[in-house]
Amino acid sequence: MVEIFSSSLSIEQVLALINSASPSTFVGNSAQTPISVANLLSNFPAGPSYLGMYARVFDLFGAVDDIMRCRFDGVNYRWVPQRPNFVGTSAATSGTITITPLLTAPTLRLTGNLLGNMTINPVSTNAFIGMQQKIVQEGILGLFTSTITGLIGSNLTLLGNTTKTIEYGPTGWFQSS
Repeated sequence: MVEIFSSSLSIEQVLALINSASPSTFVGNSAQTPISVANLLSNFPAGPSYLGMYARVFDLFGAVDDIMRCRFDGVNYRWVPQRPNFVGTSAATSGTITITPLLTAPTLRLTGNLLGNMTINPVSTNAFIGMQQKIVQEGILGLFTSTITGLIGSNLTLLGNTTKTIEYGPTGWFQSS
C-alpha cells in the first residue's frame, strides 16, 4: 500500500500513485466515484475487513475531494486522510464553534472580530490518535475571550493573533503547543 501525506499533489496524482503501487481496493463504487464522508463512516465502518483499503470522498473538511485509508492506530481502526493539510476560515464573532474531525479543516483560521465570547469545542467523533487541530485567532478580541473547551486538564484561552495546536490522544484532546 502507498502512504501519501502531501497536500501538493492533485487528486489525480494521488489516484495514479495508488493505482501504480498495487491493485488497490476502493470501497464504494470505485476510485472514480467519490462518496461522502458520512456515507463512508456509516456504511463502511473502519475495522479489520477494510484495513488498508481506500475511499475517495468529495466532502472531506467540508468540500475537499480526497482519498482516505483505513488504518489501525494501535487502539482503534480509523479512516485517515492521505493529504491532511488544509486550512478553513471562519468569520464567526461570538457563540460556539464545534470542531468535528474530518468535517472541520485541520487548521482553522478565526478571522472575525469578537462581538461576544467565543467557545471552541473539539469533539472526539471521527478523531484518531495523533490527529492535530491548529486554531489561529486572527481577529480582534476586544473585551471578549476565545476559549477552547473540553481539553484534558483545563480550558485554553486564545489571545489575539495567536496559534494553538491541540492533539487527540488515547483519552481525548490535549494542548500540544
